[in-house]
Amino acid sequence: MAATGYFNRSLRTCQQCTISRLSHPSRDTRAFRTSASAKLEASIETGPSTPEAPPPPPPPPTQSQRNVDPNTVATPRLERRLTRTTGQLPIGSRRRRAALLTSANIPFEQLPYQCFQEARKLLLADRKEKLKQIEEERRRIAKVQADPAEKYGGDYVKKGRLVRMQNYLEELKILADINDPVIKKRFEDGDGDMNRPIYRHLADRQWRKQRRLILMQRINQMHVVPDMLASLDPTAEVRMLFGRRSVQPGEILNSRLSETPPRLNVQVFEKGQRHVSIVVMDPDVPNVQTDGFDSRCHFFAVDIPISPTSTAVPLLKLPGNARVLRDWLPPHAQKGSPYHRLAVFILEQKEGIITREKAKELKSMAKNPNKFSLRSVMGSLPSKAIGVHLFRTKWDDTMVDVMQKAGITGANIELKRKKPEKLPSKMYDLYAVVLVAFAFHGTAIPSDLDSSADTRSRFGPFTPMNINRRLGQHLSPDSSIYLPTDQQFRKLTDRWSDFSEGDISIVVEPATTPDVAATVKFANDCALPFLTVGQGHGTSSALNTIRRGISINLQRLRNVQVARDATTNAGCTGLLGPGLGGGFGNLLGYFGLILDNTIDMTVVLANGDVIHVSSTSHPDLYWGMRGAGQNFGIVTEATFKIYDIPTPVWSVYELDFTDVPTQLEPLFNRFNAITAMPQPKELGSLYIYASINSTYSKTEPILKVQFIYAGTAAQASGWLSHFTDLKPASIRKYESIPFTQVLSAANADVGSGICQHGSSWRLVPIGLKIYNTTANRQAYDLLKTLVNMYPEFGQSIIQFENYAVGGMKAVDAASTAYPHRDDDILVSFDPIYPRSTVLDAIALDFAKKFRAVLHAGDSPGRNFTAYLNYANGDEPIEALYGYESWRLDRLRALKNKYDPSNKFRFFNPFKRG
Repeated sequence: MAATGYFNRSLRTCQQCTISRLSHPSRDTRAFRTSASAKLEASIETGPSTPEAPPPPPPPPTQSQRNVDPNTVATPRLERRLTRTTGQLPIGSRRRRAALLTSANIPFEQLPYQCFQEARKLLLADRKEKLKQIEEERRRIAKVQADPAEKYGGDYVKKGRLVRMQNYLEELKILADINDPVIKKRFEDGDGDMNRPIYRHLADRQWRKQRRLILMQRINQMHVVPDMLASLDPTAEVRMLFGRRSVQPGEILNSRLSETPPRLNVQVFEKGQRHVSIVVMDPDVPNVQTDGFDSRCHFFAVDIPISPTSTAVPLLKLPGNARVLRDWLPPHAQKGSPYHRLAVFILEQKEGIITREKAKELKSMAKNPNKFSLRSVMGSLPSKAIGVHLFRTKWDDTMVDVMQKAGITGANIELKRKKPEKLPSKMYDLYAVVLVAFAFHGTAIPSDLDSSADTRSRFGPFTPMNINRRLGQHLSPDSSIYLPTDQQFRKLTDRWSDFSEGDISIVVEPATTPDVAATVKFANDCALPFLTVGQGHGTSSALNTIRRGISINLQRLRNVQVARDATTNAGCTGLLGPGLGGGFGNLLGYFGLILDNTIDMTVVLANGDVIHVSSTSHPDLYWGMRGAGQNFGIVTEATFKIYDIPTPVWSVYELDFTDVPTQLEPLFNRFNAITAMPQPKELGSLYIYASINSTYSKTEPILKVQFIYAGTAAQASGWLSHFTDLKPASIRKYESIPFTQVLSAANADVGSGICQHGSSWRLVPIGLKIYNTTANRQAYDLLKTLVNMYPEFGQSIIQFENYAVGGMKAVDAASTAYPHRDDDILVSFDPIYPRSTVLDAIALDFAKKFRAVLHAGDSPGRNFTAYLNYANGDEPIEALYGYESWRLDRLRALKNKYDPSNKFRFFNPFKRG
């Protein structure tokens, strides 16, 4: 009785306090600091009343009062009532709903707080500036779309530029709204329009912050990767409901609940509609005959349209013109079997709606659900896994009824575990080595170990999971192993030039330095060759000599730590790979080669040992790694010197010269004059490209001059006049741009056409001291003869590269293994053609003639030299590593000390054979 009286007194006090706040708007801000449940609940259920004391007892709540407002419900009990009666969730946070309940109904953007309004003024000014940038970018996009493709080097390059510009435009749209409190409020309220980039960005960020982390944790814990797919990087959120029951990733469901197909909600965060396939599969079907496991297809449908605003996908009645290739099969598990994993994969169809013939092919694959393989489906249907969900099922009391109702046999079978006979550990290791030998020496793999069957025998299938028993157990969880049957294998073995692909049987993506070391030791134990891959831009013919090897792909070792805020900019070849053999660039005149700025390195040696290399630790190897590093180890970490950008603005110019009969000699004479000055460091790079440009002629190669200047347009004008005097046919200017846009303007950034993999390039380099105009004319005539006699070589190029070499020459030539500091010019003949034995012979014949005429025209008495990173692989050792006997002896001693077995021999090796 006493407790009841206390509660009534508290309730009356709460009512008075609430009424007082409602009648004094100046006290509204206190609601953001206090939100007592009893006060708020009383204010909602009793409504406003006079402040007279004592107030009359509250009347029973009416029906309308029971339907609480989702915008102002602020206690757990009323939140539960709202969800129970309307099925609607409260909007926003409880703290904000409490503030709305006890404050005047003022629009959010008009809240009368001076600090808030001043902050909004700054945000609105910033948004106005972003809107101007958006309009300017749209004008640029329209201009590029209207320009002919030849102006940018072809359709492929033009499309790549447009894609980058559209992405930048989307980024600007996001930045314009990202700090707007009204936008954030609408997003929290669930009122955001997913057609707008900002709401897609906020939704994607919210998903990745928590729900995606939980999903990936369950996927990895339950080995969805790599049992079903070798790797998975979801970009779309998938939610699943059976009836009104929302399913959490990895949840075990009652068989009665999963008897009917679920409803999916697939939220993508990129604009536009796409068509997807949905596959539901169970990889845990026991196979008594093989003592392993099969995979079973439970649902398969294609051509399902989804978009950021069209997310509902009920499997019972699919939207649009979707086609069901396999109807829903209720998940089931026999008594005595472990739980079964049911994975739902969302596959984005790369080619849009599939053809009838392809649909028939896929349907035939789904007809035998117990032999279903997701890898086979993705191999037949070009697609990418963008979303996944997971639930589990196991034997329960209703399983028999579910199986009988669906016509599934085996409900009366009980499985019992059979304890396998243990093998001695040495015999087990021998068996694992035999499995690896099957793959690498071409012996047929037994059917029960075939990875395409997705089976599990006593020793496991020959998949990454099987290799993990020896190699995978030593790798970190973020590492991956891929076999030729995996979807990503082709992409990971694809190189910039298909002349240097080699023969790879396994790809390992290590995530840490110990992962690299473990992979090297595994390769040595199994007598397998290995090749390290960074960006995959090497073109040496030596890369073709690897046979049935392991590719150690370092794409995941990309973490960059900067000692202080800095802006970095690297081209498509990256930084570390070129730095082992040299490393030229637009800042060469200021700071020297990349290797000149390397402070220390973490190196994995040929035997798998990990060492720290610097001027004080293994100084002999520190010398050799800078100029010949590909011969001694795998660099997993490196520390470089960094500098402030010399000037905030840069200028890039491109000039086309079409009257080559009269312009070639004067043009190269101008280049010789600039080189002799010597070339100032502000004039970062000067290039001449000789190639066919169909805009001007299909039979006469033109000369294109490109130069990059560290400064404004006014500062660069004097150097520009050196070339405009020769009357170019056209000039393209990118003036006073930031340093981060230089590579894009020069068509040399990661997204440019010249950086894309899958081309058919060869590089045949030579180093020069000066330009001999007679020799250059002969080289031009060779190119002209080649492209006219053999149209297959129509895209071939000669590249003449000049750099401001002052920074490079300032370094003592004996301080590193790099031997060519005396070369002022890099020249490369680049035959581009479809790969064939006949055309290979023609290309190499012209390459020899090309080198011969240019070397004959160089300074008298100079030895033939070739830049290691460009080398074709047929050059003499001295041309790559120097003619000094002391230099060669020192490299030979390092090779014998750190790699006596010549494991590192697949990129222009110092030791051949």
